[in-house]
Order: sequence, then structure tokens, then C-alpha cells
Amino acid sequence: MKLPRTTRGKYSIEAVAKALDVLNAFSSSEELTLNEISRRVRLNKSRTFRLLHTLAERDYVTRCDSGTGYRLGVKLFELAAKVRRDVKQLARPWMQTLHDRFNETVNLGVLNDGDVLYIDILESSRPFRMAATVGCRMPACSTAMGKALLAHLPATGSGNQISASRSGGAQRQELIRELAVVRSRGFAVDDEQNEPGVACVGAPIFDAGGRTVAAISVSGPAYRIHAKQRSISRAIVTACGEVSRSLGFNIR
Repeated sequence: MKLPRTTRGKYSIEAVAKALDVLNAFSSSEELTLNEISRRVRLNKSRTFRLLHTLAERDYVTRCDSGTGYRLGVKLFELAAKVRRDVKQLARPWMQTLHDRFNETVNLGVLNDGDVLYIDILESSRPFRMAATVGCRMPACSTAMGKALLAHLPATGSGNQISASRSGGAQRQELIRELAVVRSRGFAVDDEQNEPGVACVGAPIFDAGGRTVAAISVSGPAYRIHAKQRSISRAIVTACGEVSRSLGFNIR
């Protein structure tokens, strides 16, 4: 009997496969040491280091400030932005809904090395403008989007990201307490912490695995945001919930 022809494994490049294994060793935004990665991918440390070095040169992983750990790099998100069902594409209609309803600036951001990277912004038509622009970074610990993302990270990843977010000592403990509140109510608030005179409300977006992948925020002059904070928070939680649902997240 003639067996069906298969090319499975025939054209595989072993070095590429191992590099992908290294990337898959990471869970969300956690920080891993060389030893931990080496164990997870079952390679010796010398070869694992060479793979990490190559990936870091292309921004697929990034070396942490501690000098002993690695995290996934922003290049992976840049690639993800090119796929059909990317977060930016799915979030844009809901961002537009928020923009139309409140006529305040609506932001979309991701977490990277203790900062929020702004990847999309819908500006208010009013003359007041925010400092943030697409491509800029802001400290996660002082932004509503950043706190919304930090609050839902796994314990290890959260600790690492808080450490990277330039908050220390008493501020760090205060942030940890604030993140517990954010988790319980579903949204975060920046009350002039990041920019004088500006307030912001943000909520997280989850993927199919329940991991935070981005956040949306509504920002504007503090007096206007304070006056509408309840309605803004409800609307933004609903919007982020719908984007999460589109990504396959099962909202209970």
C-alpha cells in the first residue's frame, strides 16, 4: 500500500525552531534568567545565551535593567500589529465610540519594561491637548493604562514590572495597595499623577488566555474627567470587555 506523502519536518530549520522555543518559554511579561530559560527549552546555557543575544539584537527579547534577566521585546508586538485580528484593529471601533460619546482623548497602550507604550490615540476636538503621542512611553505606575495592566499581571510578572516602573520604597507599597483596588473595581485612575491638570481613567484588555495585552484610557482636563468619572469608567470597562471578547477572552 502506498503511504501518503508528507513533508512534516522535512524543511524545518533546527536553529529557527530553537529560537522560537526560547520565545515560547516566556509567559506574559515575566522576567526569566538565563538558567531558567535554559531549563525550559532544554538547551545548554551557552547555546541558549547565543539565541538570546541574537533575539535581543532584533528586539524580540530585551535585557532587563538587573542585568540577569530577559523579557519579551516590543518587536513581537510590532509583528502582532500586522496580523488581521490585532488589538489595535479590534480596539479602534470601541475607541471611536468612547471618543464620540465623551469628546475626550482616547488612548490605547501596551506594557513594556515598566512603561506604557502608546500605540494609538484619538485626540479630543477640544483645544486642550495631552502630552502623549503615538510611539511615546510613560511610566506605568503613574498612568491609568499602566496601573490597569500592572494590576492584572501574574504575581511574578507584576513584581518585576513594578520594580521596573521607577517606584520605590513607600511609593511601591502604595502602588501595590492601589493595584488591589484596581483589580477589584475593574478600572484605574490617574489623577494628575502623570501630567499636571490631566486626569485619566483606564481599563485592561485580556486575550483568550486571560493575559492582559493592552489597555484603553480616556484622558482630559481633571475637572472634566472628575465630573464624568462614573460614566466614563462604566463605558471604558464595557469597551475593553468587548475587545477582550473579540480576542477570545471568556468573560464570566
